[in-house]
Amino acid sequence: MFHIIAINELINILINRLVIDIIKVFKRITFVFNSFFIILSELFLFTIKKDFTLFVDNLTYRLSLINILYVKIFQAIALNHNLIDDKINNKLLKFTDNAPWSYSDIRLDELIEISNKYNIIFEGGYEKPINSGMISLVFKGQLLHKSSMIPIIIKMKRNNIEDNLNDAIDNLQFLINILEWFTLFDKYNISELVNKNIDIILKQTNFKEEVDNMIKIKKNCKNIKYVKIPDVYTEVTKEYPNFIMMEYINGLKIHQIEETDYYGFAKQVLKFGFVSTIVHGVTHGDLHSGNILFIKDENDEKYKYKIGVLDFGIIYELDNEYKVSLFELLTEMFTIPVKEAAIKLLDSVIIKPSGILSKLQKEDYENIVNMLSVILNDTIHVSKKANQIQIYKFLSSFKDYVMKPEISNLGIKLSDNFVKTQLVLAMAHGITLTLCKDNFMELADTVINELFHTNLIDI
Repeated sequence: MFHIIAINELINILINRLVIDIIKVFKRITFVFNSFFIILSELFLFTIKKDFTLFVDNLTYRLSLINILYVKIFQAIALNHNLIDDKINNKLLKFTDNAPWSYSDIRLDELIEISNKYNIIFEGGYEKPINSGMISLVFKGQLLHKSSMIPIIIKMKRNNIEDNLNDAIDNLQFLINILEWFTLFDKYNISELVNKNIDIILKQTNFKEEVDNMIKIKKNCKNIKYVKIPDVYTEVTKEYPNFIMMEYINGLKIHQIEETDYYGFAKQVLKFGFVSTIVHGVTHGDLHSGNILFIKDENDEKYKYKIGVLDFGIIYELDNEYKVSLFELLTEMFTIPVKEAAIKLLDSVIIKPSGILSKLQKEDYENIVNMLSVILNDTIHVSKKANQIQIYKFLSSFKDYVMKPEISNLGIKLSDNFVKTQLVLAMAHGITLTLCKDNFMELADTVINELFHTNLIDI
């Protein structure tokens, strides 16, 4: 009798697993058909209307209805292969900062519990977030403390976000496996791009790590008067791991500031970027316009323009040797010949192992150096503007070049620190383009001179 029961239980387990696998396969196939239908139908509409912006708008909206992760993946692939320009990329960043949400995303019981425990009154109630990101919903409230009301922000991880992301990732991996059968897609490095972005997105679901990151950046910026990092209530996240409670910073979004103030704010954004990268070696990994608040303080003569920096789900830490090399290069980049700058950039910043350039054949050495020299010359002396697409073009050409059999056996690779820096630049590109217009390089030169001819303690 016991054996019969055990066999029946085993059969039930196997049947349940089979059903789960069948459902999973069905979901994958449905996703593939839905994705191809959406893409093909929007391409058909594009051939009629010839409006690429409308094509991207419709495509991303329809993809977001399945899962907002697919919009981020589309954005990464499109930007990496010059399929979209900066204007469309900024639009996509704004869209993913105001992602669709539903009431089922709200962790209502926990939100009410936090409200009661910490005497918080939410503006608009429990069901009206002021912002909706891909991972989180954001609520504004007032914290009653010693007979005074303190404005605070509650960042809440969406309900079931891990399950939704895992489903989306599973579907994407299935699609990638299909695409790998077609050599047409080999040049797009879709698998590498998708996996890189998935890793970045998954890091943002760890709120404890985000709180630790906030504390680290705030400590680094304690003497920087033009940067505001919110105070965080660590005890809330300890007890409620899906929530972060922090100080409310009263500032404007980028579309709300006057164009006459762009220059002042641009300098502070660049200063923060240079100092956090070169001095601290710990830099914000997702510094787009949605994660910066702009504060104009007419009462502060020295620091009239300030920025509030938010969302520390991703930070990048750089090693000390790289910091020093980058510092030395940036302080002289605008004065030394571009070829000399290219050699220094390649040898001490971009590639590893260090000194590998000297082992190349003369022709290969000259080709790689000239490749970067042209881009540096165009960026610094000709176009005068920082262009993320130029960086991507160089990286793409560089990767193709070092894959040549006679070079690949030397083991030349992009340095891990440079890859981190490039990811930071990619995210910050939109906001610098908006604020600096075509004067990024001139402003960068000004900021670097101001920063590194002063006491670093005060920056």
